[in-house]
Amino acid sequence: MLNSLVRLGHALSVTHVFRQRHLVQLWFSQLLSAIGDHLYEIAVVWLAVQLVASEAGFVLSAGALSRLVLGLLGGVYADRWDRRKTMLTVDLMRCGVVLTLPIASLLGPISIWHLAAATTALGGLSALFDPALQASLPTVVENTHTLQAMNGLMDATRRLARIFGPGLAGVLVALMPIPQLFTVDALTFGVSAYALVSLRQHFPRHPGAACSPFRRSNHMFSDLFGAVQLTIAHHPFLWSLIGNSLTALTWSAVFTVGLALFVHAAFDASIGAYGWIVAAYGVGNVLSNMVISNLRIQRRALMYFLGKIVVGAGFLSLAYASTLPVALLSAGFAAIGGPMGDVPLLITIQRDFPAHHVGKIYSMRMMLSGIGSSLGLLLAAPVFEIWRPRTGIALLALATVAVGVVGALRWCGSQERVPSQQKQG
Repeated sequence: MLNSLVRLGHALSVTHVFRQRHLVQLWFSQLLSAIGDHLYEIAVVWLAVQLVASEAGFVLSAGALSRLVLGLLGGVYADRWDRRKTMLTVDLMRCGVVLTLPIASLLGPISIWHLAAATTALGGLSALFDPALQASLPTVVENTHTLQAMNGLMDATRRLARIFGPGLAGVLVALMPIPQLFTVDALTFGVSAYALVSLRQHFPRHPGAACSPFRRSNHMFSDLFGAVQLTIAHHPFLWSLIGNSLTALTWSAVFTVGLALFVHAAFDASIGAYGWIVAAYGVGNVLSNMVISNLRIQRRALMYFLGKIVVGAGFLSLAYASTLPVALLSAGFAAIGGPMGDVPLLITIQRDFPAHHVGKIYSMRMMLSGIGSSLGLLLAAPVFEIWRPRTGIALLALATVAVGVVGALRWCGSQERVPSQQKQG
């Protein structure tokens, strides 16, 4: 029996990741960095509320805006520059930017403009780091199945950080002044930079340099045009990309705004109930990551749209939950659909497109998702003014299901062919 379990464990691709020291080191460094990001956000929001009250949200929106504006540029340069050196430089710069905040706190109160400037800089730097990281993963893993597992783990970092970050912040605030949370965040960037230095032998020097016709050109628009052409030609990915933008809109309206209003109305404004539901969603995300990372996904577009159906169905159940246990189960079920969509999408970007376009295409996905999320936050206000929280969440959930059903019907009986020119350098 024990031998059977051991063989089963070896068959799981996640165990292959954990048996490779360099992959564990890379993943753990990014997990710490993601947790540090949550500490940063908590500290920024708390200090901003003390300074400008209800206008505190504009500080974090500055970072989101800079990430959107510089998103495609980040992908272009992530593909042109040495990716490991790019990530290392960005980590050191982010560490320096964040450290200006605790240093300033020693001299007096941190100004709202300092918070906004630091958040804007970090958002722009993240637009360069994230595409470089995603484009690097295919070069540091041994095969496609291990790459899928690594993608699942990387996708799980932000979900794990969503679970552990707030609790860790509560513990640290009891031990140190709030500005020192920035110091902890800066240290996590230092850990990430150290991991990139120590793993230099696992990163090729200039991935895709030999085969990229665009590297001879200094015009970034040529690079972007080439990436857009490849995206349009890859019909399953194009459908998934459009679906991702639409469901990012509905998800942000439901989870960011609608959930808080729902808890306020259904559970007597209990912040404890709100925290439990958010945690249940995070746990569902992580468990789903563990399963999806170990599946051999043959029909990625179909899996993506089935995931959206699961998300929508979970939110629809949540809208009509009358007790907290039902709400927790509904949130956990909805969370299963997140990795069902995200992991196949990342695998498609990394395996179906030439190496010198991966960063740009990932940035395109990130930018379109960000636009959808921003529009969702704008849409949330009129939706939840016209309808009660339950009704508003239900309508948005049905829209999510509709996107999933349309996409699933399109690809359930169709072969997901990759254009033959996609892999040509």
